[in-house]
Amino acid sequence: MLNCRACLWRCIRPLTAAPQSQRFRRNAIAAPFTGQQRFLRTPRLETRKEEGRLKDLGEVEKLSRTKREPWSRSKQAIDQKQRARATLRWRPAGNIETDREVVRTDMWWGKRDPRMPTKDWNARRRELQYLKDPLEVAAFVKRGLGKDKVTEMLQLVRMASHSMQCIVSWNHIMDYYLAKERMSEAMKVYNEMKKRAQFPDSFTYTILLRGLSINAHHSGALSQAISIYHSMSAPNSRVKPTIIHTNAVLRVCARALDMDALWAIAAKIPEAGPGAANAITYTTILNAIRQSLIADVPIGENEQEVAARRERGIVEGRRIWEDIISKWRNADLVIEEELVCSMGRLLLIGSRPRDWDDVLSLIEQTMDIPRLVPRLGSIARKEAGLPPLLAPHTPAEYKFDDDHLSPGRGPTRGDEFLALTTQGVGSKTSNPLTYATPGNNTLSIVLEACQKVVANKAADEYWNMLTDPTTYDIVPDVNNLNQRLRLLRQNRASAAALRTLKDDFLAKGNIPRNGTFRIAMSTCVRDKNNHNSLRDASEILHLMQTTLPDADAKAVTMYADLALTFPLAKGEDLVGALTYLQPITNNIRLQLGVGGERKYGNGVGAVYLTGEERQDAIYALRKVHAVYDRLLLSNMIAEERKGPFKAERARLSAFIQRVNHKGTFGEKKLEMAKEGLGNRAIDVRNEEANKGSERGGNGGWRGGRERSERDRERKPEGWRARNVLSEEKRRPWFSSLGASDSA
Repeated sequence: MLNCRACLWRCIRPLTAAPQSQRFRRNAIAAPFTGQQRFLRTPRLETRKEEGRLKDLGEVEKLSRTKREPWSRSKQAIDQKQRARATLRWRPAGNIETDREVVRTDMWWGKRDPRMPTKDWNARRRELQYLKDPLEVAAFVKRGLGKDKVTEMLQLVRMASHSMQCIVSWNHIMDYYLAKERMSEAMKVYNEMKKRAQFPDSFTYTILLRGLSINAHHSGALSQAISIYHSMSAPNSRVKPTIIHTNAVLRVCARALDMDALWAIAAKIPEAGPGAANAITYTTILNAIRQSLIADVPIGENEQEVAARRERGIVEGRRIWEDIISKWRNADLVIEEELVCSMGRLLLIGSRPRDWDDVLSLIEQTMDIPRLVPRLGSIARKEAGLPPLLAPHTPAEYKFDDDHLSPGRGPTRGDEFLALTTQGVGSKTSNPLTYATPGNNTLSIVLEACQKVVANKAADEYWNMLTDPTTYDIVPDVNNLNQRLRLLRQNRASAAALRTLKDDFLAKGNIPRNGTFRIAMSTCVRDKNNHNSLRDASEILHLMQTTLPDADAKAVTMYADLALTFPLAKGEDLVGALTYLQPITNNIRLQLGVGGERKYGNGVGAVYLTGEERQDAIYALRKVHAVYDRLLLSNMIAEERKGPFKAERARLSAFIQRVNHKGTFGEKKLEMAKEGLGNRAIDVRNEEANKGSERGGNGGWRGGRERSERDRERKPEGWRARNVLSEEKRRPWFSSLGASDSA
């Protein structure tokens, strides 16, 4: 169809006798003959006007042709114009659908809830007048929830639900409640949504199940998640569950450590189709098996029962892995690093050395990274001259494989992790497998597996290969470096541990943690027969002092143990160790007295040590006191040099005694103060300590001596002074505590 006039004229031009007579405009006058056509353009100023000149008209005619006529300015004309415009704007009630546009003034917001104030009702109505469709309502609700206006947004969605489907807005409100750990309010909104004929969609159930998974620690989360999932599977359900919903409910079961519910849901997963299991499904199941083995431990279980229970979990994981590999070979599943590492960490908690060794085969199978150490029990391992694994914490029946005792001739243990071969003949067949890409998680499990199978040389080769920029270019994080320190501890390499702290941590901006210094210090303790181990430990202690805000008590305890048990220690070595320990000891005393630098509330401040941390700090001071004893009770230094060390030991001993006798009562008072004052109790304790020091208390020996002299000069007054016993007959009030402590 020709819509353009130029195209139409071009098509009919050969069919007409006078093509020049065709018109391009509707109001153009046709020129049927050639003589009537204009071939020259007449300028606009020379064109004659159709109407006559205004100077030849009368005054009335002139006014009638202009806007200055009296009628146009009269009241009647203005009134008629307004009525005409109102008539044109008016639309009948039955003709609303012709515009495809909802008129806000005709929407019904329902009756006002008596519990809702009139002011809020009017405010919501004014807001809804400018929201044309559910999309704008959902965007407005999301912005309001970002400002924590959940009550106002809930009122608005309730009113809007009378005239439109606001499912997305209801989803935003449930998501807000679940993110704030208000699970009961979210379920109330979900039930109210269904009562108001707002039918939940797939995203609604996804938000609910994922919200319940992050709130699995609340009571009733598991039962509600299973109830919602089963309601989706009902025949009359509008939304059928997908693998996304299945993964969410499996996550809830895994976090609740309910393996029966998890297996019941996993048994209903189809083998193929849109609802088939994916990599996230298998990762969730494998992590749930591992967590149930190490977290859900029965009380009073011995080593044999622990090993048997872990063996059953490992067997279940191996069967699942066979299904994973089968789907991977058929291109029905994508192998990812998270899935591989979940299976690897499940194998690492196994009881058999074969489980630990299979981690390296797993990495070779799924990531195409060759094994750098022969398989356990293979001929190549014997030819390499590697020693057998001792596995001191493994029961005797699990140290060796017993597959040869099975009645059948099925595949042996570990064959499910063998590298897959390409199916086809010749070199023209391409490899259809897509391998996973290794990352920091892979590097951690490889190093841990090498540690368990005592493959130190292979661990270094794996480290160099995975961190090489030309191969995999993995940048080690703090967890990788900590695992490398554990390997160095196994090798008794104290110098390498110190070099790792300097080069890999501090030089590259990785902030070491308290556990990092504990691993490094335990490496020096394990390497105590090395004559440089105490010097390396002293440098590690100095790095801890300059890096951490407060000294770690356990690391200080290890250093003091090394100084006590160092077989090659001399007097100067102990003097140097005590010199390093002097500022550390003052820091620990500060943590015990006032409080160390810790995070609480919204900032960082002094937090009073309590519980196990306080006992660790006191134990560290006792170990330091033992180092003083070893130096002073021996002949390693001259007697004239022992004076300052005796004075420091006396001050440390007095502080330990004071903490031991007053620590229990102080903690009880602090707990009572915290109940009434909260964090203000710490400030109150600090103020009392400052007042005590000003009065000559804990460190004010001069003020105490002056006060005792004044007490002697004062005459006995009152009934206490008249009935007081002599000093030899008095019983100290802390005698029972001192006796128990000495015992």
